[in-house]
Amino acid sequence: MIELQDLTCRFGDFTAVDAISLAVDEGAFCALIGPSGCGKSTTLRMINRLVERSAGTIRFAGEDIEHFRPEDLRRRMGYVIQSVGLFPHWTVERNIATVPALLGWPPARIRARVEELLALLRLDAARVRDQYPDQLSGGQQQRVGVARALAADPDVLLMDEPFGALDPVTRDALQDELLRIHRETRKTIVFVTHDMDEALKLATTIALMNRGRLVQVGTPLDILARPESDFVRDFVGREDHGLRLLAVQQVASRLRAGATVEGAPVQETMSLRSALSEMMTRGCDRLAVTDAGGRPVGGLFLEDMVRRPA
Repeated sequence: MIELQDLTCRFGDFTAVDAISLAVDEGAFCALIGPSGCGKSTTLRMINRLVERSAGTIRFAGEDIEHFRPEDLRRRMGYVIQSVGLFPHWTVERNIATVPALLGWPPARIRARVEELLALLRLDAARVRDQYPDQLSGGQQQRVGVARALAADPDVLLMDEPFGALDPVTRDALQDELLRIHRETRKTIVFVTHDMDEALKLATTIALMNRGRLVQVGTPLDILARPESDFVRDFVGREDHGLRLLAVQQVASRLRAGATVEGAPVQETMSLRSALSEMMTRGCDRLAVTDAGGRPVGGLFLEDMVRRPA
């Protein structure tokens, strides 16, 4: 879906992005992560040509992005930023309808799409449709920003630290919503963050950057279990490393199939970190486990949770 090859961006004598190569498959959720100033936002903006590359190649859907007019490319890539960027003098409905209106969609189709997206983002259409951005909470504004980015059904969703300015409770809720939307729509998402916990929670692939270069690419479990340098080990957090490993693995990975355990069950899709928290809350060292249909499948034992991942 998106291929970067030897991608470079220079501002005068400063190299912001230094010959990085990365492939993002269709339907993937790729988190670009790294310390401030590492080049992750610049990389994102080169994908939709908000920043022009100095060297290298960017392919989208198999074609060099030079073959697209910038406005056509951006209409196929929804874009969400931290500051939301809603038009303050436009209603929620008109903000969401921005790109469909530019594309000449008929009013009835636009209204139906707005209704669909407000429902997807779990916003009450009857209440918020005619409101203005300053009448919404920060979390509601960010939901409207995501809805606007999805309005014309783009192939890709580019997100630049969209939840960075929100309080922890709202941020966690929106991360859950984004995970649900990704599961339901299977959109390809490239997501910039500096928060490792956010990347571990959301991404199927993590691309870790430092000083303009890619230092490691892999699944969340790859990054945690097999860090390739001291920088990666430090960035993922040495003190919280064990808990983060538990957070990216499911109960099913340590299940004793067929084991009988008393007590209220947990689902096999629960993270091991959440299961450990449940054990501590209950004061026990084992949990009954069921599948998504509520059928017993075995038990999870504390002693099995301390084994290294395969």
